[in-house]
Amino acid sequence: MRVKPILAAILSVFICRVTHGQTVPKPYEPTWQSLEKHTGVPEWIRDAKFGIYCHWGVYAVPAYNNEHYIQHMHNEADYAKLGTHKRHVAIYGPLTKFGYHDFIPMFKGERFNADEWAELFQKGGARFAGPVAEHHDGFSMWASKLTPFNAKEMGPHRDVVGELAVAIRKRNMKFFTSLHHELNYTNVKLKPGWAGADPKYAKLYGSPMKKEEWDKMWMDKCNELVDNYHPDIIYHDAWLEQVPVKNIQTYLAHYFNEAAARKQDVIVTYKGEDIPKGIGMEDHENTNPDRIIETPWLCDYSIGTGFSFSWGYTDGMEIRTAEDIVRKIVEVVSKNGQLLLNLSPKADGTFPEDQKQVVYKIGRWMWSFGESVYDTRPFSVYGEKTADGKQIYYTRKGKTVYAIAMEWPGAGKSLSLKEITPASLGGRLKAVNVLGLKNLEPCTTRLTDTGLTITIPPKTRTPSDIAAYVFRIETE
Repeated sequence: MRVKPILAAILSVFICRVTHGQTVPKPYEPTWQSLEKHTGVPEWIRDAKFGIYCHWGVYAVPAYNNEHYIQHMHNEADYAKLGTHKRHVAIYGPLTKFGYHDFIPMFKGERFNADEWAELFQKGGARFAGPVAEHHDGFSMWASKLTPFNAKEMGPHRDVVGELAVAIRKRNMKFFTSLHHELNYTNVKLKPGWAGADPKYAKLYGSPMKKEEWDKMWMDKCNELVDNYHPDIIYHDAWLEQVPVKNIQTYLAHYFNEAAARKQDVIVTYKGEDIPKGIGMEDHENTNPDRIIETPWLCDYSIGTGFSFSWGYTDGMEIRTAEDIVRKIVEVVSKNGQLLLNLSPKADGTFPEDQKQVVYKIGRWMWSFGESVYDTRPFSVYGEKTADGKQIYYTRKGKTVYAIAMEWPGAGKSLSLKEITPASLGGRLKAVNVLGLKNLEPCTTRLTDTGLTITIPPKTRTPSDIAAYVFRIETE
């Protein structure tokens, strides 16, 4: 039967509306089986390799112990590392008078400048960057409609996540953000009479809420972050087992469906067995595997170190050196990982000068020698130790292999690499150069089935003030 022209037109409009409207089936359903269809680790992050994020929140006001201050201040035990509770009472008063919420008005962020942050990240060589959106303390760093305890309505009165999303993307970096709020519900158990036990603070401390209400708020915050800022990566801390599986699945399906509609390759990170493998990218906190892992992974690494180790800013905090961080980047990348460096801003929104100087030095190395890191893939082995004890790491890009030595052999000296052979190179050796010199001068080489010997040209100065020296090994 032939359809009359006017009826055909009506049907065409109806079909178009169904096809392009709300009724179109979405590619992901809230089941693990469906979510496993998502590409857990897209190629862009394997090319990016290095990112920077920041633990910045209310905990930067007391600036003591670490970013878990909300928990430590309520720990009344006679013994506790760094004595946070006793110190808190002595300085701020008893918990009946002064709660964690009383720090919020002091968290002014009066010198926070998203463009200055993004510029620092870029100068440091990062290709993805962003903030902690919410830590365990229940304070959202974005303009949330789900809780009054957010940085737009309180504290800085700024949409920190939103401003950084704009500033970071403006510099052609991918936008990262992290969520740690799964621990919020069990983080602090408030006693009757404590200032924080007032019901008006329930959404901050979490535990006074009914569990089902808190569970929904956890999921809704994730979805709000997705809808408002469309992060390229959302990092999740541990403890996802405290959230109902269905809520996690519903949120992930929403995130992936929204990204698919925007043609955006997004990543969710996880730790341990929090979600099934293949859906996202596994994170190794402050550590890394001892071998090449076939599935690409992430290492988040804090600039903070020492006895009073902290991810958030604390007064007198010790920090890692640029050399330590660069060497960790090289090691992680050689084993098929990507490194995410954490910085610790002060309560006013500025970075301490010592942290900035470390970032500048990292950037100087990355902008100079980054070809051995960015866009690379693992070599057949991650590295080796030479006969005289020098640690070497390897990466590969097309027909070029990079050997990165953690010790300078010395002008006129030789470096013997047993893992570099005609078979492992897969092509005829074309040239070997030390990167970072004023002019590229080919090194003298000898390649056999037992390895490659590289002789450094005489009168060659050390090419970097960071002990990670790059040899470019080209084949044809």
